Amino acid sequence: MNNRVLISVLNWNKAEQTLDCIASLKKMHAEDIEVDILVIDNGSRQEDYAILQRDIDTTRVKLLRVEKNLGFTGGHNLSIRMAIDNDYDFIWLLNNDATVDPDTLKKLFDGIANDPSCGAVSPVIYAEDGSGHHNAWGVEHDWRNRRNCWLESKEVSMRLHETDPMKICLAGTAIMFRVKALAGIGPLDDRLFAYFDDNDVGVRLAHDGWRSKIIFDAVATHGARRLVDQGLHYFYLMARNEMIFWHTHMPREFRRLLWLKLLDQGMFDVNRLYRKGMRQQADSALLGVWDFVRGRHGAPDLARQPGYAARLVCWLFGCVQQKHLARMEPLAVSAS
Repeated sequence: MNNRVLISVLNWNKAEQTLDCIASLKKMHAEDIEVDILVIDNGSRQEDYAILQRDIDTTRVKLLRVEKNLGFTGGHNLSIRMAIDNDYDFIWLLNNDATVDPDTLKKLFDGIANDPSCGAVSPVIYAEDGSGHHNAWGVEHDWRNRRNCWLESKEVSMRLHETDPMKICLAGTAIMFRVKALAGIGPLDDRLFAYFDDNDVGVRLAHDGWRSKIIFDAVATHGARRLVDQGLHYFYLMARNEMIFWHTHMPREFRRLLWLKLLDQGMFDVNRLYRKGMRQQADSALLGVWDFVRGRHGAPDLARQPGYAARLVCWLFGCVQQKHLARMEPLAVSAS
């Protein structure tokens, strides 16, 4: 059995969280698995990077510094290229705000290595605050209605694993990939920078004949923020990347008027934020929608305000959507 695993952890101005993640990895039970840990500092402030330099034991963990924030996609793509070039069998992309149980790696490894049809696996993910499962069971895409349907329970997820496993995609918190699969489909989509990269790679794996699955007895813990505590980049990237995702992968039978439908949904979400009084967040989301329209991808540039044309289009859509907006439930307060 091939048993070389590269673990990739990104740090961006969260050195203490990264150190907690590494501490949990050092407790792993990984007999008969050849494991290398790579921490990539993604253009953090010098003082944050200095904490990693001081506290990481570089005899056990490789530390790589890049001067520019390459995002989740660009940072992990450095690791993916390294895994491909150096003949690793599997690569585990782990959020730096996640921690894992000592046997999680072994359970993930056994789950993917013993299933030649499997391209990716994930543990069950628990919320750090003890509130329960957190995007734990996988996601199924409702193409007709353009919805990400997070599977609501272990029972629902297990049933879909049995009946239609190619429909399952995984949350990006702690995915282990078969390197051969990534070499075939290509790395993470750098247009996205962060968010919806997990949806994208899951769909591409399925299109290439690889299944993704939850390993139900493997566990990771992940921090979760309230929506109101998310940075402005989150609202920009979620708005833009959702549109990129559906536009890229929508099956032919559902593509009629797709561009207009995406714009309508994007502006609806922006107007909800304005109605909620979250003006800065709404401006950031509007920039994201407008950058999709203009074909602008990659890292967010939030040192801008939406222009007159974007605001006018948003206002016009808001007039049409007014009754629907008034009927909507309040925005959820939590987000990944």
